[in-house]
Amino acid sequence: MAVPMDFATKNVLQELLRECTNKSIQIPESFILYYVKLLLLNPSWGILPGTLPHRNDVRYLVKQCVQKLSNQSHSSIVTLKIQHYFKENFENLENMIIKNRADLKARILPLEKDILDAYVEDEEGLGRLFRKVVYFITLTSGLGNPTDEQVYKESAAALKSALLETDLKEFVNETRENKEYQLIELTELVTGIRLFNRDCKKCGSGIEDLPKMLTKALEVTLQDIEKTLESIMETVNLLTTAVDNNYEIEPSAESYVLRRRLPDNVDEPQLNHVMNLLIIYRQYELFVRKILVEVSNMSTTAKSTIEKLKDLLSKVHNSVSFRTAIPTIQVFPLFSQVADAWYRLQNQTIALSQLNQMLLNLHFEVERTNFTEDVIRLMLGPSSIISDADRLEKTTQLKIRQTSADAPIVYPSDVSDFERIELQYLGFCAWKFVETGGGLIPANPNMGVLRIDGKYYAFCCPEAAVAFCSNPFRNILRGLEVVRRRCELINLLQMEDQLIKVSKIEQLVVEIPQPTSTCEVEAQTDLHPNPTYIDPSYMWNIWDWKRQAILYANLSRCITCSTQTTKSRAREATVTQTYDTKHASQQTKRENYSNVPTVSSFIYGLRGRLDDLQHVITLTRPVDE
Repeated sequence: MAVPMDFATKNVLQELLRECTNKSIQIPESFILYYVKLLLLNPSWGILPGTLPHRNDVRYLVKQCVQKLSNQSHSSIVTLKIQHYFKENFENLENMIIKNRADLKARILPLEKDILDAYVEDEEGLGRLFRKVVYFITLTSGLGNPTDEQVYKESAAALKSALLETDLKEFVNETRENKEYQLIELTELVTGIRLFNRDCKKCGSGIEDLPKMLTKALEVTLQDIEKTLESIMETVNLLTTAVDNNYEIEPSAESYVLRRRLPDNVDEPQLNHVMNLLIIYRQYELFVRKILVEVSNMSTTAKSTIEKLKDLLSKVHNSVSFRTAIPTIQVFPLFSQVADAWYRLQNQTIALSQLNQMLLNLHFEVERTNFTEDVIRLMLGPSSIISDADRLEKTTQLKIRQTSADAPIVYPSDVSDFERIELQYLGFCAWKFVETGGGLIPANPNMGVLRIDGKYYAFCCPEAAVAFCSNPFRNILRGLEVVRRRCELINLLQMEDQLIKVSKIEQLVVEIPQPTSTCEVEAQTDLHPNPTYIDPSYMWNIWDWKRQAILYANLSRCITCSTQTTKSRAREATVTQTYDTKHASQQTKRENYSNVPTVSSFIYGLRGRLDDLQHVITLTRPVDE
């Protein structure tokens, strides 16, 4: 039963589908729904489940999604696509087998309907019905092509041994439900009889050696998966070493810090791209390992089914040997069991085909990414590639020491089933994951793991554990912040349940302001190093400038005249003493205002009078009131 969609999710989904259609972006609706649900686990988008989202928030989210979806080779989109594809196919493998059977039944449904609705009046009609039943049983069992004459003869002979002519006449008169049930029984019996005849080397036209084919296919598939896994691990080791080489652990005042050291010609976006590639290939590795386990289990099941089929055929041989007549109640159940074992082999063949197709599709999606090997080689430098096994070997003799009462250490010797402990971040180093913003560096749980609030965290070195324990709860929240900011990590690290619990908390980590160091320092300056100066001609009032402008304008229109006086006599020099400048102030007039009454009047006699005695009444209030 489908889970009802939240209103906010439905709103965003509709908007995103509309925009993808307008932009001609071809992508399945189920993937968009998967993508939107992961994005909405981050409340920083402003869209919370169960609430009416703001139009601007929806528009901004849709814009960001369309921008990413328009580039199908974007690293996060590739990771999300293989996650969605694997979830839809691998987890529903049984449903796909059922669907395959349903598709086969749908193709022969018209033939089945003709058999169920047949009305026989003569022997010729009975023969046509018998032929249809033979065709139906052969197609349903998958044992050859009924149009082939030899296949038809073998199927008809097997059917006659289970269905007499009188039984066929009674079959016509049965109810529809009984007819359907009898067709299923006849299909199982005829399938078992034909397989027994094939085992006796008497016939078997059109019947392939399914046990041999399935065994060979399983062996080839296992070899191909192992080769694929080797290739994936080579790439994973290369990417992991390249990322890890660009970070160095340095001691600090109280703990350790992780410093980024990028080589020349490598910038931060390129480092982030390599980290995204590492996420893709780690996810690819995880899926291929799951398929490998499934194929291995399928191989074991196939061997068991083949052995059971041989035992059943041996029982049939023992039941019919040296006997001319055998009770149907004794041998027919064996034929049905033989058919059931054969059907299980067919289902395993279908499942194996689906798994091979999944491997091809996963490989196709991963190959669409831009693998910048030149940048990776620059990041790697002269260092050699380190595998996961080499990392474990380097830290085998090291142990994590206790530094916090909130984070007790669990060593392998303390727990009997230590391998079954579910590690957070899928067993990657928790501290480096938080500090690098999503770097997947393998941890070594043999050094010990930290137990915090019932969850277990592993680290790649003792220094990482010490740094993480300096503030464990804050680092855990930082890890959640990283995961919900990069939604492709949610299902990879299996942290969806944890994010749902904090889906309404927008800010998980509050930044702690760094205290500013201060100290008291005395300093002596020169006394008045620059002499004071007051410009006497400085004018701050705009009206003074306007007044001066008017004066200059008037002077420009004046005429300069010169006059020569007669020779002067008895001139003497005079001295004038001026007073020193002094400060003075003056008060200008204050601003005021006045208000006049509003003119108002009323015309009397406009209504209800027959004469012309109308007059105006002045309602204006006096000024001096």
